[in-house]
Amino acid sequence: MRSVFAAVCTIFLFAGVAQAAESFEATACRSGTMTLVQGGKELLILGFELKGILQSKNKMINNASEICVGTMKRMGDETTQMGYCKYMSPNGDINVLEWEGDRIGGKWKFLFGTGKWENIKGKGTWGNVQRAKPIAKGTLQNCITLKGSYALPK
Repeated sequence: MRSVFAAVCTIFLFAGVAQAAESFEATACRSGTMTLVQGGKELLILGFELKGILQSKNKMINNASEICVGTMKRMGDETTQMGYCKYMSPNGDINVLEWEGDRIGGKWKFLFGTGKWENIKGKGTWGNVQRAKPIAKGTLQNCITLKGSYALPK
């Protein structure tokens, strides 16, 4: 009987600590610059910085400003990418995520948050939606879709 009581108390104790994970979908459209490290058919390596805005029906993340930095390597038919993005809500709170993938998409996870995003946990996937012809040499423009879930402490 004591073990049942202890189990029930533990469930109620931890139920108040974290919210259930909330799913979301968002679109990030951004523009940025590229720095070519190595260019060629056999090996292409570049770094990039992107800035844009996140749009979502989820009010917690809608209209967040975005900055992302990353690298891309293409060797033959294989492309790999990785980097970090920082999102700032209209009120100034931030969250940071880490991402990786290939030419068309990949996965991401939250690393850090402040304010309403403090102690955020979550992960998901990303995928390219649209790539536009560069408006100027050394730039890029694209839109991606982010899907995933997050949980915050109560």
